[in-house]
Amino acid sequence: MFRSTPAPMDRPFRISPSWLFVLPAILLGLALERGARSAQSPCPSSTAAEVHYGPGEDLERIDVALLHEAAKQIDMAAYVLTDSAVIEALRAASVHGVKVRIWRDTSEVARLSEFDVETQLGGRFHGLEIRSSAPGGELMHLKGYCVDHRLLRTGSANFSRSGETRQDNDLVALRGHVCLHRV
Repeated sequence: MFRSTPAPMDRPFRISPSWLFVLPAILLGLALERGARSAQSPCPSSTAAEVHYGPGEDLERIDVALLHEAAKQIDMAAYVLTDSAVIEALRAASVHGVKVRIWRDTSEVARLSEFDVETQLGGRFHGLEIRSSAPGGELMHLKGYCVDHRLLRTGSANFSRSGETRQDNDLVALRGHVCLHRV
């Protein structure tokens, strides 16, 4: 029986398994390099960005420290705001003349009424304004704040004791006046 060796085009293409890991890394590197030249970063590289992960890091302690940096204003959007240390930092800021504005999700306010920020504060404080989204409206699921238009905190952690200390969450703090104007 006559057997011919297959022409190069007839042979199946095979790639070494080690190239399956190397090739994507090379392509990703090229794409990132090209993207770095063609797209402008939303925050200049000189602007400090902090990234923290819980529960390995105490996100509650970090949030309290960031809130204590406020001199003029704190604007917060909080899906859940029940963490007593965070609430105390907001109250202390308002007592010291910082304008504090809090936006909450109405459904969570109703669900967590006895633990909510207004209940814990036990009344209104001068310089502290609390508002909620419209009942029956869209879910407001943000977890962030802006301090003095120079620090932006965002992340997945709710402002609750478990969200800040026991759950897998992140906290990202961006600093700098230039960065906040672009966000």
